[in-house]
Amino acid sequence: MEDDKTKDAPRERAMEENVPRQYEEDVIDLGVYFAILRKVWWKISLFSMGVGILTLVVMLQMRNVYQSKATITPVVDEGKQGPSLAMGALSSLGLGGGPTKVEDLEALFRSNDLTARVFRKYAHWAIVLGDRYDSSKGTLTPTLFDRLSGNEKGDRPPGDWDAIREAKKRLKIYTNKKAGILVISIESHSAEGSANMVRHYLEEAKDRLQEEAFERASRNKKFIEEQISRTVDPVTRDRLYSLYGQEVEREMMARNREQFGFKIIDTPRVPDRKAGPHRALISLLAAVLSFVVSPIFLAVWWRRRAAA
Repeated sequence: MEDDKTKDAPRERAMEENVPRQYEEDVIDLGVYFAILRKVWWKISLFSMGVGILTLVVMLQMRNVYQSKATITPVVDEGKQGPSLAMGALSSLGLGGGPTKVEDLEALFRSNDLTARVFRKYAHWAIVLGDRYDSSKGTLTPTLFDRLSGNEKGDRPPGDWDAIREAKKRLKIYTNKKAGILVISIESHSAEGSANMVRHYLEEAKDRLQEEAFERASRNKKFIEEQISRTVDPVTRDRLYSLYGQEVEREMMARNREQFGFKIIDTPRVPDRKAGPHRALISLLAAVLSFVVSPIFLAVWWRRRAAA
């Protein structure tokens, strides 16, 4: 037994000696770090200033971005805010066509079909693509990333998917359901181009709502006419004629372009100031961030050097 204790004593002594030594190695002496920083703080300041200047130079190479906005609200007929008997009858027959709501307008302006329709008609390629679009040839030059990824191999005419991708980056929709308003904004490198794009989105949205209203009214009238020809009961026929009159009224209202679908509260204006980039602020943030992060890297480097 004594021999076993004698053999284990050196091992236990070594373990006790290793524990405090390992703990002492993990202790960070902040005083030493601060002493090093006091000697090289001017180098860190110069480095941070250089980072800020370099960031500013890079930001100056970027083009200005301009934003144009428009505010709209759905049009609701006076005295028809609530569900009427005629509307209930139409719903029971499987026919619809009530006033447009904010949610419907939001879905319309976010739809890919509306974006493709706007770009097909007005061809805003020079505004959104800039130097990548050759207006003389009508072709789009792919980016280096597209070439490396194999998505694009050469110049080609832009299509619907190019318009959809650009719209996702530039078109912003803000909805206030409580106030019943919708704000549409578009950003581009052209102040006048941004305003024109918003204006064209509004016009094409009006056209699409009108087309849908005409098609729906025509389909509903045809259905009601068939029901009238099959109905013998005079009371039911009177109700069907009343529904037919409702559809004729909706078709007439749809022809009033200014008061159909939605009303424009704020028209899109050509911005007189840029929306970005904020060059001075970004450069200042880059300088401050480098000034904060540099001492951390310096401390890690000094610790590894001391351990070696």
